[in-house]
This record gives sequence, structure tokens and C-alpha cells, in this order.
Amino acid sequence: MSMSILPTIRVAGVAAALLVSACKLDTLVFSGKAVDAYKLPTTIIPDSLRREVTFRSGNETLYGYWIRQPGPAPRLTAIYSHGKGGNLARETEWTHAEFLWQSGFDVLTYDYRGFGRSSGDSEDETTLATDATAALAYALTQPGVTLNRAISYAHSLGSAPGIALAAATPGLRALIVEAGFANGQAMAESADPLGFPVGWLLRQPLLNTVRIATVTAPVLVMHGEDDVQIPVSQGRDLYAAARGSKQLRLVPRAGHDDIQKVLGVSAFAALVRTFTNAGSP
Repeated sequence: MSMSILPTIRVAGVAAALLVSACKLDTLVFSGKAVDAYKLPTTIIPDSLRREVTFRSGNETLYGYWIRQPGPAPRLTAIYSHGKGGNLARETEWTHAEFLWQSGFDVLTYDYRGFGRSSGDSEDETTLATDATAALAYALTQPGVTLNRAISYAHSLGSAPGIALAAATPGLRALIVEAGFANGQAMAESADPLGFPVGWLLRQPLLNTVRIATVTAPVLVMHGEDDVQIPVSQGRDLYAAARGSKQLRLVPRAGHDDIQKVLGVSAFAALVRTFTNAGSP
């Protein structure tokens, strides 16, 4: 083999390897745990107040749980967009829904396509945003749910569809982002324990700071000061990028998944209810 073509072969090999790495990184971000049936953790929510539901997103069928408060009194509704790697029945995700329910909200927790029982595959940030829009549309079909009493609550990876939903939906009551990331590159690099600059291997830009700047609803950013998966600096970046009415709550001794538990039900409920003015019609 001619020595002159060896560098070309090496370059092609490196390019192919990087392409494979990029595909794997996107697959890691946009894939969840698929199941044939949900097995919920032990829950404080009575069977009579929760039901498994389905709704369409494009050509796919999404699954979720509609969790309501007892009685007919008006309340706010939280559309909960969860993090990566699991599904709505994972204990972390279900606990988030429980805390919102304990705070007095009706809750729609749902799975993106390819997560849990939902059909299809989550291919990119566009499909995630489409699924969040479909979830809100479903919630608005429920008795008493109106746009000005609906909030987008987003955790971790869910900050991408949750922020996109709020940016595309004028009139939404509020946006709450917990442990959110600034953009795809920052998320990928912070998740790399070796510190390599792997962010550019993620093909999806996930520009949360750009989108949150266009949100007209009030914005609450919550972040654990001890979060090692998505450092608190990214929460500060999201807060800085938001316009209009906004609030930043940094929680000492909280990591990536346990802000609600560290705060406790009473403090968490007081924070989100006060911020969303939940007692006001």
C-alpha cells in the first residue's frame, strides 16, 4: 500500500469513529426504558385519583398518567416533562409527580415516544417538543383545565421540551425548570466524568438559553448546589437568559434529582404555589 494514502485512510477512520460516537451520544440522550406495562412505585396517590391515559403525538401514541386532586375546586395543572434514561414509572420521576400533586396541582406525567409504553422513537429535540405540545393539548381536554392555569414543569432532559413548550405557547401560566441545562454542549461536557470536550459530538444543539429568552410566562429556575450531573452554573445561565418575571432558587445540599426531597413537601409546595399564584383564578 502506498504510504501517501495512509494519512487519508487514517483521517477517514477517525471521521467514521467520530460519526459513530455522535450517533451513540444522541442515542444515549434520546432513549428511555421501554416497558409493556407500568409498575408504579409505592405511591401515596389513591387509585381513584390517577388513571393511565393515551393521546396522539404525530403518528405515535403516547402514554401518561392523569393525576387529579379530589373535589371540584379549581386548581392549576402541571405538565411534567421528565429526565432521560427511564420512564414515568421510575421512582425519581414518579416522586416528582407526587410532590406536584401534594402541592395541590393536577398533574399530567407522560412518556416521550420510545419511553415507557409510548410508541415510536425519540429522534431529536423536535420530537421531544412535539410530544410536550401533545401532552398540553391532552390536558386542555380535561374538565376545568385552561391555558392560563397550566404550567410547564421540566426536570433535567425535560428542560428541553418543557422550555420549548413554554416558548411556543403564549398564555401559559408559568414555566418551572428544575436541574435544567444551558445547551446540549454544556450538558454533554458536564456529564463526561473524564472532562473530555465531547459536547460537539452531540448533534442536537438543545439551545435552552436561546429559547428561554423568548418565554413570556413567569420563569422559576431551581437548581441543587451540589448537582454534579448538570452543575449549578447552568441553572444560573438559564436564569440570566430568561426575560420578564423570573426567580432563581438554589438549594444547598441538593443534587440532581432530590431538590424536592431536600426542601420537603411544605417548603416545595410554598415555593411553587407562591410563584404560580396558585390561589388566584
